[in-house]
Amino acid sequence: MDNGVRSLLGRSWWILMAYGVIAILFGVVAVFQPLTAIAALTWIMGIMALAEGITSLFTLTTAPGGFARGWLMFYGGISVLFGLIAVLDPLSAASALLMLLGFWLVVAGIHRLLLGLRVRRHVPGEGWTVLSGVLALVLGVIFVVSPLSGLEVTAIWIGVIALLYGVVQMMAALRLRRLL
Repeated sequence: MDNGVRSLLGRSWWILMAYGVIAILFGVVAVFQPLTAIAALTWIMGIMALAEGITSLFTLTTAPGGFARGWLMFYGGISVLFGLIAVLDPLSAASALLMLLGFWLVVAGIHRLLLGLRVRRHVPGEGWTVLSGVLALVLGVIFVVSPLSGLEVTAIWIGVIALLYGVVQMMAALRLRRLL
């Protein structure tokens, strides 16, 4: 490896270390305070949606004629509305989204279950589609019946992944540091 590249990589080890520390901190919060982590993520998404919506609505004042003004107004309005809901009540917004996902999973689960039962008659030993249908159905019902529990479990899984990611980043940082 070229010494200049090696030196540059070695000097930037601290960036990966910072990513690792941040990921581990987030992971700890997500595992031990899952609803706090979900609320924070939803709040951040709300801020982003608000910024996008306000920018889109502002663009209406400067958009040239013939521009899709109706669509831009609709998009900007929906973005501002979602952003406000997510910022003002992040857990309710996250629960509502998870419930929508739950309804879809119930429908998808029923579809896969019926498809799998039909396929099994023609493909001996094929039970995976049925199993995926049952799992989707169970997860969908959990999300619809108890969205906060679904949010907690989701946050814990995200937290575990963030912890693993943080450790990997820190290991990579220490490896890069040895290049100095």
